[in-house]
Parts: sequence; structure tokens; C-alpha cells
Amino acid sequence: MDVVKTLRYRFVRYCVNKAYADLDLGGVPAEVVNVLDDVVSQIRDLERHITSVDSAVRVMRVDLPEKLKMLKERDPALAEAFVKNMVKYCLELEEISNSRFREYLEELLSGF
Repeated sequence: MDVVKTLRYRFVRYCVNKAYADLDLGGVPAEVVNVLDDVVSQIRDLERHITSVDSAVRVMRVDLPEKLKMLKERDPALAEAFVKNMVKYCLELEEISNSRFREYLEELLSGF
């Protein structure tokens, strides 16, 4: 499977959903959990925009950081944990870890 197909079909189903499931939300205020849920939902919606290398680059370098900004403002530690998990799971996918998208994910992580 090429990297665009991998991102389109596995980014949400594997990277985002597993990262969300791994979060320890015990003690996190309900309003922050609601923000997290909204942000994750918006990130899931980005999947449909991944149709080419250029669109995937835009999602990784522009759209994704923009969506995560709201969570980072509300709870920086939770945002960082989510992004770390998401990047970790994405890099487990060979098509992503062996492509330039690895750099984009590491760039995203360095912003947290």
C-alpha cells in the first residue's frame, strides 16, 4: 500500500483512534474532555481530504496543527500526550515510517 492510501485508510483508524484510546482521562475536567472529543472528531474528518501527496502534506503540516492548537491551549499536557501517541502509532506503519511523512510527524511533535 502506498503512503497516501495508508494515511487515508489507517491514519484515523489506527493512529488517531489508538492514541485517543491510550489517553488516561481520569481526573481530566469534563470540559477539557469535551474539547478533546471535538478536536479528535475534527481530525477524523481530515481523512477525507487525504487524496494525494500534496493534500496529505497539507493535512500534516497545516490542518492537523491547526486542529490541535485548541486542545493545546486548554490542556498542553493532554495535547502532548495525544500527539506523542498518535505519532508513535503512525510510525509503526511501515509506509509512513519509510517516507517523508515521518519528518512531518516529527515536526508536529516538536511543536509540543
